[in-house]
Amino acid sequence: MDIQEFRSLKGLRVLIVEDNSIYRRLFSHILLQWHVSTGLAENGKIALDMLAKDFYDVVLMDLMMPELDGYEATRAIRSLEGNYYRNLPIYAFSTSPDQEKIMESAMNGQISKFPLDIEGLYQTISTYHK
Repeated sequence: MDIQEFRSLKGLRVLIVEDNSIYRRLFSHILLQWHVSTGLAENGKIALDMLAKDFYDVVLMDLMMPELDGYEATRAIRSLEGNYYRNLPIYAFSTSPDQEKIMESAMNGQISKFPLDIEGLYQTISTYHK
């Protein structure tokens, strides 16, 4: 299915937490095709700062990053005060996820970034479109 055949998700806000600049640009470009607003963070520490200042509907969290990896960042987000942080959909976005660690860190699930399942990505994030 062509990426532009999907329905618009205008109004949806997704935070992409990824240390690889090529992946950040690629995923941002894909989401832009669906009219999704994106925030970009290079690591979990920056993601925490961004979530303290802004609202996102979904987080796509790389797992292996410098400073604060995806597992630690997710645990830190979940420990913040308020239902928003406890209920924020956070998906492991990785090429080699550890299912046990994903569950332990309280992520909502995983999306493979290589090979990227565009239809699966769309189906996952579209459930949060209001």
